[in-house]
Order: sequence, then C-alpha cells, then structure tokens
Amino acid sequence: MKISRREFLRLGGAIAASVCAPALARETPAGIPVLLYHDISDEYRDPYTISPSLFAAQMEWLHNNGYRAIPIREIVRPPGNGKAVVLTFDDGYASYMEYAFPLFREYGFHSTINVIGSLAGSFLREGGNRPMLAWDEYRHLLRSGRVDIGCHSFGLHSAAHKGALGVPGETLRQDLRTFRDVLRRETGESTEILAWPYGLYDSQRVSIARKEGFRFLLTSREASFPGSGDVAEIPRRNIDNLYDITSFRIGVES
Repeated sequence: MKISRREFLRLGGAIAASVCAPALARETPAGIPVLLYHDISDEYRDPYTISPSLFAAQMEWLHNNGYRAIPIREIVRPPGNGKAVVLTFDDGYASYMEYAFPLFREYGFHSTINVIGSLAGSFLREGGNRPMLAWDEYRHLLRSGRVDIGCHSFGLHSAAHKGALGVPGETLRQDLRTFRDVLRRETGESTEILAWPYGLYDSQRVSIARKEGFRFLLTSREASFPGSGDVAEIPRRNIDNLYDITSFRIGVES
C-alpha cells in the first residue's frame, strides 16, 4: 500500500505522540500556552526550525489531549470548555502550506501567520535560502476562515537584527502603515496583530503600535498567557527540535 508523504508524517507523529499517554495532560493548564513556530524543515537545524515529523507529533498530541487551537482575539475569554492553545508562525515560510495547514484543516485548528511584508513571495536568506508564502497563498488561507494574518513588520526584520529598536519611532510608524496598506491591497483584510521582529521592543514602540491600531502584541518571552494578562505583551514559547514530546507536554502545561 502506498501512502503520501503527508500521511507518512502524520502516522509518524501519531506513533511519537502515543509515547506520552493522554492521561498525563491536566484538565486545566496554568494559563493559555501561545506557541511560536518558524520554519518546518528537515534541511535546517537551528532554533527557528522544527522537523516535519516532530511538528506532526506535537499537533497529534494537542489533538489527542483535547486542546483547541483558538484565534488570538479569543485569548482573554476562550469560548467553550476544555483546554485552549494559540498557534503562531513568524516570518511566513512556504513550509506552512505543506506541513501545517493540512493538519490544521483536519484537526479544526486555528493559527496566525505573522508576515514579513517585504518578503512575501520571495526568499529569506538568513541561515539558508528559504522560500516564503506569496500573497495568493495568503488569500487562499484567509478564505479558509482558520488563519489570521499578523504583522512581523514590512521591512524591519533585517534592520541590523534590532528590529523595531534599530530604527527611529517615525520609521516604525511608517513601516506599520506600509504593512497595513499592502495587506489591505493584497487581501482586502486588515490586522490588529503584531509580532515584534527578534522579540525586541520597548514602551515607546508599544505606544506607537497601539496608536497605529495594533491591539495584540506578541513577544518572545517564554511563558504562558495568564488569564489576567495584558494583550499588549503576549508571551510565547519558541518551539524547535529541542522540544521532544515530553518537553513539549511540559511546556504546554506549565
């Protein structure tokens, strides 16, 4: 019997996820885990990449243990009962379409892609030559109703690795406006979500972003989002190949 590559990865993920029994999961996690992913690939081994098989195993574990992947806008008051998680992807790698979205459609998971606007349909040449999702793919994902687009800046991701802190406040303001204008032109949508490039920001940058209409500001601080948390500083856990199923379970539940 022949199976597709995606079916093989999903089967491998199910086997790996079964190592941790569902009974290990608590009914009520300490806050809502907001998970940060980047690229999904077997080609790279760095803090911003996870293998397809391990990613599939993690999603299988979430699904088997009753987690719902909710939109960021629902993080303060998650609807319904059960356990919630927020899935975010920074930069906008093309691997999302091959490895993540098919699983999310199957599991009913929602996710957010924080896009580097200037690189849509191009390549990110940091540690490799990685293809990025194009605007037509973003339009397709938005039509599914299960994907939100966030801003990862329009052109500040390469600002000497200092992101928003590497430019004057007015440059940040113009960059955010450019992103919004391009997003609206390409998709007809706007966004209230901003993920700080490299996780770097300060109170002045937060004030600028909020004045520009960004409500949900995503950081790289490692923690879960508490029930009384501030959506202007949402912590996230960066997930890579160091998170086997056991450490992934601990990270989600802590």
